[in-house]
Amino acid sequence: MPNLDFYAAEDDWAAVIEVVFDIGLFRVFERASEPGRELREFHDPLDVPDSRPARHLALFVVGSGPDPVARWVDRHPGDTTFHYVYEGWGIVQLDYGGLYGPHELRSTHTNHNTEKRAFAWAAASPSLGDPAEWDWAAVTRASGRLNRIIRRMAVSKIGSRPVLPHAARLIADAGLHYQYGLGVHASPLREVIPG
Repeated sequence: MPNLDFYAAEDDWAAVIEVVFDIGLFRVFERASEPGRELREFHDPLDVPDSRPARHLALFVVGSGPDPVARWVDRHPGDTTFHYVYEGWGIVQLDYGGLYGPHELRSTHTNHNTEKRAFAWAAASPSLGDPAEWDWAAVTRASGRLNRIIRRMAVSKIGSRPVLPHAARLIADAGLHYQYGLGVHASPLREVIPG
């Protein structure tokens, strides 16, 4: 399964990053650079900064395909601000949701393309090269292994989403509640009227 949505708080994120490096299957890049800067590759969990852009990572499964492509993105037409993004058919995304303000916990997730989806979109994204150059079984194995480890780290679930230990504590301490379709919040965002 390429996708896993789960709840993680600050210390959980650090633990997930440790796992990413410990299993030794990935090269770890920031998915988008900070404005005006080159993309960075991280070689150690302590290298991953705490800044918001570094909380969206591109995990390249070693030996699974061509190196990721760094693409220049103009922030606004006519503006001199720019950033780079890493792209590649077999890149595994790891995006941190975490606490959003004091009253909302957003889900963190992993995801990657499937072979079928990559071939379906190949003509629309020629800069990413040929999807046949990727070892899709290796990408799926590495992503699945990461997802299984994250599931084992969980202390509870909200629906199908694992809840990691610090997120569970934050939910309890802050009195957050899950509302279907709207996530985990301090109070219901809207009243649900029975049908």
